[in-house]
Amino acid sequence: MLPLSRQAIRSLDLRAINELGIPGIVLMENAALGCDRVLEGLRACGPGLWCPPYRIICGPGNNGGDGFALARHLHNRGLEATIHLAEPRSRLRPGSDGAVNLGILERMGLEIHEPGPALPLEEAFRRATTGGAIIDAMLGTGLDRPLRSPYLEWVQAVNGSGLPVVAIDIPTGLDADTGAVLGAAVRADHTITMAAPKIGFGQGEGPRHTGKVHVVGIGIRVG
Repeated sequence: MLPLSRQAIRSLDLRAINELGIPGIVLMENAALGCDRVLEGLRACGPGLWCPPYRIICGPGNNGGDGFALARHLHNRGLEATIHLAEPRSRLRPGSDGAVNLGILERMGLEIHEPGPALPLEEAFRRATTGGAIIDAMLGTGLDRPLRSPYLEWVQAVNGSGLPVVAIDIPTGLDADTGAVLGAAVRADHTITMAAPKIGFGQGEGPRHTGKVHVVGIGIRVG
């Protein structure tokens, strides 16, 4: 499968929503189901390494929404999954697909950690992370400028955790087109990407940060 640029992926999403009439939340659900299947395969191949608890760090956009939806599927399988919001929930746009999925998790009673003033984000995360695996669902392919706080701190916490890491769609901080590290980037062992690989996965620092890449469909044909 040929890798795609940031703009090509954006156009694919818009075509699915505007031309084919597939709601964005359906694309999000398809992405989450694909991630769930890949994680199931990782558990089968390395049960001691890719076992729960899953610590899912979610941003306020669609990448975070994928993480919220994935947490629901993991929970329904009886697997422990906790959510760490990278930013306060007030940053989620009301009524967005991500906000809808977060609301579902709240009603299901999943453990959700919201950043607060008591501890630096990275230290609070380290204290909460004991075993299991980390899932990076902070920022997606749209990032094209250097990371700022609090994402710099989150990336440092993930990379310093010593735990196995799976990135959803793209490791946070990696440029989807060039493979450049935008200040800092998550070093993932596996990247579960949507629809097609991204050009940056094979360029610059991309191979060092993506690990093994798995492509999952979102319900629209590519190409």
